[in-house]
Amino acid sequence: MNIPLILASTSPRRRELLTHLYTPFTVKSVDIDERFYTNESPHDYIMRMVSAKACVACADVQTAVVITADTIGVVDDEILTKPTDKAHAFAMWNKLSDNTHEIWTAVCASVVKDGKIIFQKVIKVITEVTFIKLTEYQKEQYWTTAEPTDKAGAYAIQGGAMAWVRTINGSYTNVVGLPLAQTAQLIDECISKYWLFGDNHGDKWTHHHSTDHF
Repeated sequence: MNIPLILASTSPRRRELLTHLYTPFTVKSVDIDERFYTNESPHDYIMRMVSAKACVACADVQTAVVITADTIGVVDDEILTKPTDKAHAFAMWNKLSDNTHEIWTAVCASVVKDGKIIFQKVIKVITEVTFIKLTEYQKEQYWTTAEPTDKAGAYAIQGGAMAWVRTINGSYTNVVGLPLAQTAQLIDECISKYWLFGDNHGDKWTHHHSTDHF
């Protein structure tokens, strides 16, 4: 791979997952306003977030493939965010207990050449997760670990909450924060587009596409 790869995320989970592609990459942080709009649907929200992250991440890039991502939980059309406090975490867990919810991750790949985006594609991957019936003791014990505080839905499937999962339907790495197989395909497509369009077309050529995977 001759074009640099940038992961525009400071998430340690995404960074660790991307190392499994055995492709060198650099990490940069992006800072955007992640507040919801009134009556905004989960789909509109996650697409707005990942696109906004891409816009900020690509602003000062000369040549690279830039990856941005956003992960949310969804239950009954309600977005599960990072908990604001203990009460918020418990409220979300009560909805997830003995129930099926979805984890959505949107991934945006942007090909930047000479400071211009020449190709861009967005995918959305959905995984269904079903929890067992949670006891108050389980919730109290998990909260004391501090692990839930910075996780969408207030849990980490690769951490203490793995014992809560009855079934999972779809990409496991998607629940962790980055659908690895789909992201690998996306990066390969970006490299192909770079060589196909980058040297022969001076005009900006973009493509936006969203796909759902279970």
